[in-house]
Amino acid sequence: MVTIEEISLPQAAPAAELWAAVAAQTGDWLRRRGLSPRDAVMLVPYAALLGPARDALAAAGGWMPRVETALTLAASLGPPVAAEAGQCSGDTTADRLHAAALLRRLPWGAAWESRDPAGFGRIVASVVDAAQALREAALAQPPQARAGWWTDVRTQAGGGSAAAAVEALLLRVAIEWAAAGAAAASDRLFDLRPAAWIALRLGGPDALAESLLAQGCAPALRLRADPPDELPYAHAALAPGVERIRCDDFEAEAQATAATVIDALQAGRAPVALVVLDRELVRRVRALLERERVPLLDETGWLLATTRAAARLLARLRAALP
Repeated sequence: MVTIEEISLPQAAPAAELWAAVAAQTGDWLRRRGLSPRDAVMLVPYAALLGPARDALAAAGGWMPRVETALTLAASLGPPVAAEAGQCSGDTTADRLHAAALLRRLPWGAAWESRDPAGFGRIVASVVDAAQALREAALAQPPQARAGWWTDVRTQAGGGSAAAAVEALLLRVAIEWAAAGAAAASDRLFDLRPAAWIALRLGGPDALAESLLAQGCAPALRLRADPPDELPYAHAALAPGVERIRCDDFEAEAQATAATVIDALQAGRAPVALVVLDRELVRRVRALLERERVPLLDETGWLLATTRAAARLLARLRAALP
């Protein structure tokens, strides 16, 4: 069994203190193991963390590991892997167009669209959501283990009651569609042989990074800036006035965000600022808040007006890109 060393970092610490600890612990671990820092790779979960991580390691002096996200590292190792026509690619706009075309080719799908166009749009969205989640999970598996992983997925999806027959049918479509297109530039990461893998866990586990650490091709270190798994996430107090809320999916996150804003306003804490990292999420939060008549000032701008017609136009513009 592969042993991944783990070091806990200060939780809810100021940014300068956190990054200083990242640099110090990384340097100490590499020296203790007798590993070459310049041949090691550190993976951070988000591209926005590349700058702070590199600055902290540079300030510590000496050779520093290569600092990347899994996706930026994969992109640096070769050209992008183009999805074949009609495959699930991870791009929601293109995938919805392809999924709709796929379902229309099935007799029951074409009949569904004729009978209930709105309902057909909902099942297209459901198939895309399921296929993208499956594809992302599959790409986190080593390529040589992926065939067995898909076999397990098909086996687990085989059961179910008669009442869930429609959901089971849609899930089987999503599985086969995702399995046909489960290849990406990240596959080349499993052939990389650095002196060491170092992964910063901040904001939950990264399945791809964890898989790279676990494959055992090099010494592995996990720097944990999150609370231990056994501690409750929901409203876990990290520092005075700071809370962390763990959500299971996109809709739960949007509703939790909107509820938190409303609770703050009702308690007299105004104005409330939202940091926008995901435009799709903030559009949903905005819709929920507008439903409750909460006044909003959006300083980030919109790609197009969020009407159904504008959304369709934007989808076609994206799909038209070469």
